[in-house]
Amino acid sequence: MFKRLLTLAGVAAALAGPAIAQGNWPDKPVTVIVPYAAGGNTDVAARIFTERLSARLGKPFLVENRSGAGGTIGITAMARSAPDGYTLATITAGNLYILPHIYRDKLGYDTFKDLKPLAMVATQPNFFVVHPSIPAGSPKEFIDHLKANPNKYSYGSSGIGTSQHLCMELLAQKTGVQVQHVPYRASNQIMQDLVGGQIQMSCDQISTALAQVKGGNAKGVAVSSTSRYAMAPEFPAMAETVPGIDVTWAAIFIAPAGLPKPIADKLIAELAAISKEPEVIEKLQKLTVTPVSVVGAELEAQIKADFETWKPIVESAKIPQPN
Repeated sequence: MFKRLLTLAGVAAALAGPAIAQGNWPDKPVTVIVPYAAGGNTDVAARIFTERLSARLGKPFLVENRSGAGGTIGITAMARSAPDGYTLATITAGNLYILPHIYRDKLGYDTFKDLKPLAMVATQPNFFVVHPSIPAGSPKEFIDHLKANPNKYSYGSSGIGTSQHLCMELLAQKTGVQVQHVPYRASNQIMQDLVGGQIQMSCDQISTALAQVKGGNAKGVAVSSTSRYAMAPEFPAMAETVPGIDVTWAAIFIAPAGLPKPIADKLIAELAAISKEPEVIEKLQKLTVTPVSVVGAELEAQIKADFETWKPIVESAKIPQPN
């Protein structure tokens, strides 16, 4: 009888252990993987939010940059980690609904089976920007010039399947322009080469490109959202000239699938609260980034809708599956 009581006690302890651990989460440092090089929008957003998570939850949230393969290396590492709340990731939305159509069977994760979306925390449109030598005083002039000079110009992106890449690809599909793609590893390299004339254009994130435009080193053409962007209203939306152009960058916190609900709920609540803090809003707006809080079923529905929207676009692009 005593032995049986010990056995039952052991079972009870085993069942209670995870609950106790979840209740104490976090009781050690949390790693937040950013699958890009340091300094880009996703990295900066991750650091703003992890700094506040550290302060609010009393344990360090440490950003770890694992760049490569369009973000798939870092996301795969996170997806394969234990779903215990101690390894998270901050990614761009396109990692969830664009890369699966490019990498297909070589992708190390399944958006809907391996990942748990927690919160979209920041967003901004991309920005069609060109070298000052390109005659592009308006979106129409820009498109007409590209049509008159097929394959004469090249554009930079931070990798295959990124928003910069698909932004220009979408424009090409809708207008018939032909431009050459030059993938980089980081956004800051794109603007350096654009200013230097090694490439002639990009559809980069507005926070990266706007300073160069205001400094006279590059020329802004249009934003890639469906309407003008409140933080840079002087630039038209490309969709005013080419309907259907809608490409935005967004930062999303994710976890491995199987993350216990109490931890997921706690993270979602904390991220939502942080996004409303005046200091965080100010920091993001200084980067020309709009703070948002999209969570739960709304976020999952948005990811599914975007997954279906981008599937035919990526397939039409005939992007070779990376090795």
